[in-house]
Parts: sequence; C-alpha cells; structure tokens
Amino acid sequence: MKRITIFLVIGFLFCAVLFSSVSAEDIVFSVDQNEYYFLTGQQAIVPLHMNNTYEKQIDGKLTYAITQTSSQSGGQYSSSNSQSQSFSVPNGNNSIQINFGRSDQPLTLSADLEFSFTHDDKTHIVSLYDIIIHFVSNQSQMNNQQNSQQSSSEEIKNAEPSSENQQQSNTPQEKLQNNQMSQDSQALKDQIEQQMADEQQQKEAFEDNLFDNQEFQKQHQSLQDQGYNISQKQLDAESNDTGSFNLSYENEQGETASFKGSMDDGELTDFQKQTAEDRQHMMDALNQSEQFQTYQQQLEDEGYNQTDISFDQNENTTKVKLSYENEENKTATITAEFLDEKLEDVRLSKENDIHPLLWITPLFVFVLVIVLFIYLKYGKNKDEESVDSKKIMKKPFDYKKEAKRLLIAAERLYKQGDHKMAYAKAGQSLRLYLSYEYGLKKEVTNEDILHFLKDKRFPYDEITQCFEMCSLVEFAKYTGSDHDFKQVYSTVRSIVSAS
Repeated sequence: MKRITIFLVIGFLFCAVLFSSVSAEDIVFSVDQNEYYFLTGQQAIVPLHMNNTYEKQIDGKLTYAITQTSSQSGGQYSSSNSQSQSFSVPNGNNSIQINFGRSDQPLTLSADLEFSFTHDDKTHIVSLYDIIIHFVSNQSQMNNQQNSQQSSSEEIKNAEPSSENQQQSNTPQEKLQNNQMSQDSQALKDQIEQQMADEQQQKEAFEDNLFDNQEFQKQHQSLQDQGYNISQKQLDAESNDTGSFNLSYENEQGETASFKGSMDDGELTDFQKQTAEDRQHMMDALNQSEQFQTYQQQLEDEGYNQTDISFDQNENTTKVKLSYENEENKTATITAEFLDEKLEDVRLSKENDIHPLLWITPLFVFVLVIVLFIYLKYGKNKDEESVDSKKIMKKPFDYKKEAKRLLIAAERLYKQGDHKMAYAKAGQSLRLYLSYEYGLKKEVTNEDILHFLKDKRFPYDEITQCFEMCSLVEFAKYTGSDHDFKQVYSTVRSIVSAS
C-alpha cells in the first residue's frame, strides 16, 4: 500500500511538472553571439530571435541603450544614447534583423535591450545586455564565434503599467518593419564622428601652435641639421595650445631619433631629445666601464642572455636598462645612469637577490672563519682546480623557444589581470624573435627593428601597430582592452610560431 502511494505521488508530481512546462507562458529573446565583428563600411546587422509562448501577440515597450567607443591618437572617445518605442512580439518563434548602421572607421558599440510588457495586470521584462559590435579595418581582426545569449521574461514587482504598452499597431509584420534601429544608431555614430572631427581640429591647431613655438623650432632645427627628418608624429592635445607630443625622426642611414615633451599655454615644458648618436655614445661609455664588463661576464657565466634594452630619459638624466634572462626564467637587470651622457653609476640586480647586509650575521662570520682556516691550511682542492681548468660548454641560446615562452607568459599574466606586464612580455617576445632571426644587435629598439623589416617578408603594418600598442600600455598612456590584446597576441603568435 505504501509503495502504491509513493507511485501515485511521483506520478502526480510528474504530471504537475509536465503541465506547468507545457502551459508556462514566457517570452525569450536570444542572439547567436556575445560579440559581432564587421568590416568598416559594412552594415552591422544582428539577428534577434524571439520565442513567444503566449497564445497571442504581446504588445509592449522596447528600450535600448547604445554606447559607442573609438580610439584616436591614443585617446578613448565614447557616447551613449537611450531610446524607447512601442514594440510587439508575435506568437511563436520569430526573428528580426536589428541594423546598427555602419562605420567608416574602427569603433566598438555596446547595446543593451529591454522589452517590458503587461499581462494580467503584472509587468514583465525581458533583457539582453552587453551585445558587443566591433567595426574593424582588417579581415584578420574578425573573430566571430558562436556563443549564444538568451533571456526569459521576469515579473517586475510593484511596477506600474505603462500607457505606451496599451498602444495598438496595425499588423505584426508592420510592427517588425518599424522596429529597425538603424536611424538611432546612425545618429549616434554621427555624434561620435562629430566628436572625433572636433578633436582632430583641436589636434591640428595644437600642432600649428607647437611648430610655431621658438624653443620647439630650435630643437627641431638641430635635429634637421644632423640629417634627421620627422618620420612619425604622436600628438595628444588637451586644447589648442596645451598637450603633449612625441616625434620620431629618421636619417638616410635608417638611424632614429626622438623628441618628446609637453606644451602648456603655448610654452614648451619638460622636453627631451635623443638621437642614435646620443645612444651610441652612452653605449660606448658603458662598454668601456670595468664594472659593466664584470657584471656582463658574471651574467654570461651564470647562463643569462640579454633580452632587451631601454633608454629612459628625464631632463638631463638617462637610465639605460639592459634586461637578461636564463633558462630557468630568472631575470637580471644592469642599470646604468648617465648625467648629460656622462656615466655616473652602474648597478646589477637579479631576481630574488638578497641584500648582502642581511647575510652579515654572527653565524655567517663564524662559518667564514672556519672555511678560511681550512682553505689556508690545506690549500685548494685538486678537483676544484681540474674543474676550473676545463672550458665549460654553453648550450646555444634557443631564441625561438624563448620567444614562445615569453608569449605564453604574456597570456598567463593577462588572464591574471596584470595587463601592463602582459603587453610588455608580448612586445618583448616579438622584439627578441625578430632581433635574433635577422642577427641584429642585441640592444636594438623597436624603431631599429621596424626600419630593418621594411623590405622583409613579415607584415610590417601589423608589427608596427603591435609595438605601438605594447608601448602605450607599458608606459601607462593607454589601458588597452581585451580586443587589443587578442590582436597583439595573434600577431606575435603568427610570427614566432611560423618556424
């Protein structure tokens, strides 16, 4: 009897669940992807799928918010717009094409959709958030992946029915045709483009005022007198006569120079100038330093290889940093400080180095005395002398393996949230690979590599963009984004993994 009762209860529950699932009334919105990619110039059309299990057409209100962001000259520009309009969802399964307009230049658009309606004197809402639309200039940047997103209607407590929900339309087909959002998104795009046009006009006025500045003309003319001409300009204007600048120069031999600084109310401030000759003079002085030679030999004996070099100029002081790494992924840095191109100090620092003073303890002194006593009494160990007399064979540096390891580290760091170091590692991986692949000097800069690669088989424009993005993030001039890092990672991986 008890078993029959249990079966009856289970059967009743099953029927109740089955009945509720069949008779449940719901509206579900869905899209096929979280992110959509379109080439510039294309219409951004996104299919919106609707499933209405009510046995009738549901009239309500569709509210959508669109935010567009774009980059220009290292700056981020954004604008938002929110609109509401009457909307109807026919019974059954239907789809409409939402047109988000087109763009002639790269930008990103984020859309949030909410459909609210009243049924049985209760307000319900269906929402889809963060539908991302990317306009990109290159086919290789497109990364469309099937990753559907959907949302079901939910009852909203204590919500007053909207009078707009009671409005009637002619037919479901006419309503679907009238619910295209291209005009609103196009207006928003026009707003973004106008903002960028205003910024461009301000940038041009800033450039004119900069080149009219007497101090700027003096420094610029001195570079021209040395045979340098402007190869690239990066201007960040805050107003017509205030902002920062970073100019790259190049001479006929392919050597590079830089001139950067700021202008405040038309007055040049904090400017820095450096040429290939300046860098070479500093490197010559450094190579002649006995302390530097000792550090280099020490690192070489310990299996370290040079991976990067940077010149950090601040007024009349320049820091030259040479980075090293061994097969155990431990790092070391030799830092040289120059004052007016005169070498002032050279320091070596290694990963997990412990300050020598921390070892000066009574125990250490006691052990040192014992060791010294034994050494003086019994002399050198013959085995040590035989080892010293042998020439240690070093394993050749596998730069391809090292470049891949740096790229893997970049991906791991980005996932851990250390975006700045991730971009730095990605740029280091590309720089290391290209430098060793073509037998260039170890201390080459991004500009030196780019000049050398102009006539090579590698994608010059993509490498240039990759280096620029890594430098901007590394020096905190730009925060970057998931899309930017994916593009940088893809570019570096395609090069270092090609062989």
